[in-house]
Parts: sequence; structure tokens; C-alpha cells
Amino acid sequence: MFPRLSHMHRFVAVFCAIVVATLMIFNAQTTFGKNRRFLRLNSIMVEKLQDGYSSNLFQSVLPFRMLESTTEGQMTTAPPIVNPHNFSYIINPKHICSDRSLKLITYVHTAPVNYKKRQMVRQTWGAREILTKYKGTLVFVMGQVEDKKVMDAVKLESNRYGDIVQEDFNDSYKNLTYKAIAALRWISTNCKQVSLVLKTDDDILVDIHSLMDYMNSTVLMKQGMKKFIVCNQWLSMKVIRDKKSKWYVQKSEFENEFFPPYCSGSAFVMSFDVVKDMYQVSFYTPFFWVDDFYITGLLAGKLNTTYIRLNDGYILNAQAAMEKLQQDNKQELKFFHVHKLTHIYKMWTNLNRRRNVSSNGVMLNPTTLAGNGSMKKR
Repeated sequence: MFPRLSHMHRFVAVFCAIVVATLMIFNAQTTFGKNRRFLRLNSIMVEKLQDGYSSNLFQSVLPFRMLESTTEGQMTTAPPIVNPHNFSYIINPKHICSDRSLKLITYVHTAPVNYKKRQMVRQTWGAREILTKYKGTLVFVMGQVEDKKVMDAVKLESNRYGDIVQEDFNDSYKNLTYKAIAALRWISTNCKQVSLVLKTDDDILVDIHSLMDYMNSTVLMKQGMKKFIVCNQWLSMKVIRDKKSKWYVQKSEFENEFFPPYCSGSAFVMSFDVVKDMYQVSFYTPFFWVDDFYITGLLAGKLNTTYIRLNDGYILNAQAAMEKLQQDNKQELKFFHVHKLTHIYKMWTNLNRRRNVSSNGVMLNPTTLAGNGSMKKR
């Protein structure tokens, strides 16, 4: 039995109980009010996102900032995951970013069959000795195919070079968004020390020297290391409705006739925080197969990303790439879309020649170049 209490003790106990109960009720009402405001804000944002677009694409999209913690340090209720990236690694070279001094990670979209294109990258602008100069490294990202011979060849290639990331999604044109998210996932997990992330396709030639000069002298000086993407930005790209085109988009997928601003998927540079945040917000953004719009339009756009337009630095017409390089007296071009590998090797030689460097980035003696006829007058 409990000991008997005096009247004063009973009064104090009852008073304390009333105070505690009052505080609990007040806290519950406050929390309920916050939740109601949160849910109302979510509803408003979803309505705005749906305005003018397909409800199938935008019905579950919520701004990334809504997943952040409250002022009390408690996490708000996250919306349901609508785009789970539940694929498994076939090849996962975690060692690539083991060097804590890394500042740049480059990832290249490639297909398992494109061995020659990957070799081109390894032997030109993506060579290890060149990227090391900029404290960088490189990885190729791909899915899987049914052809066992191709898959076995990829495994042997990975054993030799150690620069391939492969997940078990089907590697197809309509699954390029999965490939893009795979890259965001892998980099966010394994390369947290980097500042810059460069994305390219495997048919892009990069003047890596000119690009890094530009990033260091212009972008990083003005923008810093946060919240930016440097790219060839499309402002009014028309949605393709021609059923014969591989870029055909149905009205049910996307209702508007023009896409909101986004970047060409050929190549772009991002700060690491954008990559990390894009991966997180991708879980709450319904899948859309046009990967460059999904990544650089939908995801980056919801993160208040600063778009730095470098349109004059791109040549996306493969037929004109070699000619445009010869005419680039101001050395403004940084990205070239090129079909033929022989053209890429020739262009890489020309890019290095105009900077007086060898193919592996070593400075050459201009007198020696002139003496053997390798140096052309400009």
C-alpha cells in the first residue's frame, strides 16, 4: 500500500497532474496543426505541379525541401516512394573513389556492346594520367543485356580496367533514366569527397583542359561549389508527337507541347550537392523515360539549381564537328558530338596540339613541334 499523503501533498500532486495533462493536450494540438499545414502545403504544391502537365507524371511529385526536418528536429512525414530504384549491382567498383583527395568524378553513359567507344574515352580525354592532373577519375555506367557473350566480355573488361558500374536493369533506350539514377546513386554513395561531377555520353569528345580552365576561372570563382549545373540548356524544346520517331512522347505521358527548360544530356557538369539531392528526390518523382529532361529538368529544377548556360561551348551536329573545331580560333568549344571514332582521335590530336600538349597531357616543346611539321600556322 502507498503511504497516506497530507492534504498539502495531495493538492500539489493534483496540481502537477493538471499541468502535465494541459501541456500534453497543447503539444498534441500544435503537432496536429503543423501536420495539417504540412499536408495542406503538399496539396497546394501538387496542384501547381499538375497544372498543365500529365497527372500520371506529376501526381506524386513533392518539393525536396518538404522532406527536411522541422525546427524541432523531427522529420516530417515523407510522401510515398513512387520511383524505387530497387536494382542490384552486377559490378560495383567501390575503390574508384577511394582517394580522399579526389575533386572530380566523371561518369559516362554507355551500353554493354560499346567497348570501342569506351576505349576511345580511356585513350583520349578520359585517360587516367590526364584526369589525375585535375584530381579526377572516371567510371562507365551501364545496365545488363541478355547476350551472355556481351555480359562475359564486360566482366573481363571490368577485371582489366576496374572502371565499370553495372546494375541489373535492362539496358535499353527507354531505360536511360534508370541508368542516370544508377549514376546518381553510385556517386552519392561512394564519392562524397568530390566537388564536381561531369556527365557525358560515350560518343562525346571533351576538351577536358579547356573545360577545367573554364570551371576554375569562371564558374567556381563566381558560383562557388554549390547548387549549379553547367550545360547546353534547351529553353523551348518541342515535344515529339511523331509515332515513327524514337523520341515520340504520348499525350498521356506529357500533355504540354513544349518541355520546361532542361539540359542536353550529351554532357553537363554539376556540383556534388546537386547529384546527392537529385538522387534523394528521384524516389518521389515518378519515372519518365526522357532521361535528360527527367534529370536536369524535373529533378534539378525542384532543387533551386542555378543553370549556367554554356551553349556556345557545344557542337552537337556530328557532321560538322571536325570543321567547327578547325574554326574555333578562340578555343571556346568544349564538347563535341562525333559519330566516327577515327574523327574523335584526329580531333583529340588537334585539341592537344593547339595547347602544346601531348595526348597524355604532357607539355611539348613548340620548337620541336614546328621542326617535325606537326604544328600548323593559325
